[in-house]
Amino acid sequence: MKKVSLVVFILVGIFAVASMATYTIAFVPKLVGIPYFTAMQEGGDAAASALNVKFIYTGPTTASVEGQIQVINNLITEGVNAIAVSANDPVSLVPIMQKAMSKGILAMAADSDVATPGRKIFVEQARSKDLGYALMDETAKYLGGKGYFAIISGGETATNLNEWIMYLKEDLKNYPDIHLATIRYAGESISGAEQAAAEIMEAFPQVKVLVGMNSTASPGAAAAIKLLHKVGQVVTIGITDPILMKQYMKEGLSPACVLWNPRDLGYLTVWAAVQLLEGKTLPANTEINVPGITEKPTYDPQTGILLLGAPLVYTPKTVDQYNF
Repeated sequence: MKKVSLVVFILVGIFAVASMATYTIAFVPKLVGIPYFTAMQEGGDAAASALNVKFIYTGPTTASVEGQIQVINNLITEGVNAIAVSANDPVSLVPIMQKAMSKGILAMAADSDVATPGRKIFVEQARSKDLGYALMDETAKYLGGKGYFAIISGGETATNLNEWIMYLKEDLKNYPDIHLATIRYAGESISGAEQAAAEIMEAFPQVKVLVGMNSTASPGAAAAIKLLHKVGQVVTIGITDPILMKQYMKEGLSPACVLWNPRDLGYLTVWAAVQLLEGKTLPANTEINVPGITEKPTYDPQTGILLLGAPLVYTPKTVDQYNF
């Protein structure tokens, strides 16, 4: 009887070990504490639970390259299996990500790219061109094809934000009677964006649209519009979370915003890491069925980009459909 009990105990122990998470995957956002990256964290947690891996979400409290380098260095010391980062700077993070590679760690980018020597794969939320064009087209629609707008962005070196601005400017050429008055950089804070928006409205009274390039810019711009009693005169259109814009949209401060599902982006990041750690090859240039998300991503092996899907444009009529 004791032998049977011992065998059962051993088998239970073996089963418990086998059921433990086999990989540790970390995601380093630009900064912690804002709803957008919290939604990515939720997606990463869900994927980790479904795929039986450990997920670490950790990053600096302010959007700084130095902070990300320190966090990544700590993760290397911990010996994680994969590190994905939303880069505050595409080039400055290359050495630390190459250090991770030299230790046998899978180096990835998600949300904002790292220069290719510093990552194996980039999990991209939507094509940069599609996002830039969507912002410009929505701005032009509001302006009726004529007038002035300004841009409020985050960090001056953020890969994704600068690409979106580049493509927005490319699309701007299709609207000869619309003019970009200025670009201001406010970091990754709502208060910083509020201050930048107030300064723009004072310096450029002809501006009718404040275009936000990151998740905190449009909420900050909307707060400034209310504070300066510019409701009905100036609006904001940007890339940001519906949950941050819902009330502002209902108050007439924003006719449209652009995003994707950040929870799905976080989920896809962890899913992709598991596939690569298991030695699998992602299907090339075809829709991929990823259980757990609504999109069907596509992978381009030439660029190493795993694309979540098309941009989402939401309006005051549709904003209640989203809870992220």
